[in-house]
Amino acid sequence: MKFKLITLVAAAVAMPALAQTPPSDTLTEVISKGVTVTVAQMAMTGDVTYKADGTFSGFDGQYEGTYKVDGSKLCVTAAAVGQDNACVEYPAGKKSGDKFKVTDPAVGDLEITIK
Repeated sequence: MKFKLITLVAAAVAMPALAQTPPSDTLTEVISKGVTVTVAQMAMTGDVTYKADGTFSGFDGQYEGTYKVDGSKLCVTAAAVGQDNACVEYPAGKKSGDKFKVTDPAVGDLEITIK
């Protein structure tokens, strides 16, 4: 009986860790190196940096908040642009110097360049 209880508790503790998907290769690059973002509909370009503590800052401090990664999705919360856990899917296989486009639900089309 005691063994069953210990096994059940161990499984419950491990479940959240198993549910998280590790960052994709692209998001590993994005978070470690930072990006330059061009917001198409606003004709704005700025740099965004990510910290290991789950925070980010960009566009000279005008865009900041928290982030989390779920596999190939980067999810951000940033009050300045009305993002509350807004997730964007990033393409696989991108590295430093690569440029690609994604669509953010709050601000529209973005061109991302990994530093």
